[in-house]
Amino acid sequence: MHTTRTDEPTLRLAAVRATVPMSDLVGFFDTAYTRVAQAAAREGWPIVGPAVALYRGMPTDTVDLTAGFAVDAEVGASSDGVEVVEVPGGPALSLTYTGPYDGLPEAWGLVEEDRAGLGADGRGEFWEEYVTEPSPGGDPQQNVTRLVLPLRVEG
Repeated sequence: MHTTRTDEPTLRLAAVRATVPMSDLVGFFDTAYTRVAQAAAREGWPIVGPAVALYRGMPTDTVDLTAGFAVDAEVGASSDGVEVVEVPGGPALSLTYTGPYDGLPEAWGLVEEDRAGLGADGRGEFWEEYVTEPSPGGDPQQNVTRLVLPLRVEG
C-alpha cells in the first residue's frame, strides 16, 4: 500500500451527521446509509458514488461523523434529517486499502506517516469511501476502501 497525492474534486453528499460513540459505529452506519438511500430515492437525488464516512477531527471515545452517498443534488436540500452538503476539494493524500475494516487504523497510519514526511498539515477532516459494499456472509478480505486526507493549503 502506498499513498498518492491527488487533487480531489468537491464532494457533494446526501448525508446524516451525528456525534457517535465509537462503540456504536456499525449501528450508526447501517441506520444512516439506509436513511440516506431512502431520502435520495424519495427526493430524486441521483446517487453517483459509493458510501462515504466523513470524519471531523480525530476520533476519541466519540467521533463527529457524517455518513452518506455522493449525489447529484442541490446543496442545502434536505429530507427527513438527511441534508445535501458540500465538502471542498483540493490537494489530498489518498490510499486504497483492501481488507477487513479492522485494518483501517493501520492504513490510516501509513497516510499519516506520508503526511508528516511531506511536512504538510491536514485540513481537519478526512473521509473513507467504501468502494465495495459489504454483504452478510461476504469475504471481508475483499473490502475495498479509499482513504482521503485533504491537505491544508497555505496562502
